[in-house]
Amino acid sequence: MTTTVTLPEDTGLDTRVLVFTNGSAGSGKSTTAAALAYAAAKKKKKVCYIGLDKQRDGSRLLGYDDPDADEDLPTLFDVVDKLVSLSEAVVPARNTRTKEAIDNLWVVLESKKLEDLEFKLASVTARELWLYRIIGELRGRFDIIALDCSGDVKLGTIGAIIASDEVVGCTKSQEKEARGLTELEDKIAEVAEAYGHTGMPTGIDWVVITEGVEHKSQGKVYKDMETQLREAYGNIVLETVRDDVKVPEAYTAGQPVTLYSPSSSAAKAYTKIGRQMKLYR
Repeated sequence: MTTTVTLPEDTGLDTRVLVFTNGSAGSGKSTTAAALAYAAAKKKKKVCYIGLDKQRDGSRLLGYDDPDADEDLPTLFDVVDKLVSLSEAVVPARNTRTKEAIDNLWVVLESKKLEDLEFKLASVTARELWLYRIIGELRGRFDIIALDCSGDVKLGTIGAIIASDEVVGCTKSQEKEARGLTELEDKIAEVAEAYGHTGMPTGIDWVVITEGVEHKSQGKVYKDMETQLREAYGNIVLETVRDDVKVPEAYTAGQPVTLYSPSSSAAKAYTKIGRQMKLYR
């Protein structure tokens, strides 16, 4: 496994580590993480995306359709397997269409082997700290590190939460995903009892609603759920990303929607969300 990648120098940047998560699958985590990562990179912020999902959707959106198929490409599982360090696993994000590197954006690729993460770390003491122990290799090099989790609150997600500074809860305006946020809150509180000394988040810092509707006439149940989410979480609920055909089109094209169609309503919403989070001006 040989890669020669030039990383940003450690200049002591005040790195923000964001974890994108939900206790339920299909909540728009990868779409949101990739869209915000590209939007921030476009604003000249140095960004590193780290994928923790065996489905590898985020890696695909950032230029690598099947990282496991290329033995010269390091993945996050190779880091867990101690074949490479975390900093050695960082590669440039790419425009899937042109294959050119995307300025200011890097990625640690996912692997389908991540489904074996719990087994791989079964004998490790305090295994929940697996990512916390190594994330320091990248702090100071990037303005933003985006941790994109799988749709559960198992070991991968727990490790990402402990290693992060802020939790971004992604949800659709539907009951299943909204309940996933509640499950996520409960898990964060539980984990914080044991690992709060690390400085990990103690709750959800931001909520992003994806695939929202414009009017009640389009779906009263969905609009009512959005209202309930805003009542429950208050001002940490950011701009709603309305249902937009450009999102599935961007996925099919293998690009973040902010790259694929920057003038679309979804891309504009994600760009505004980045400003609301003060990722850039």
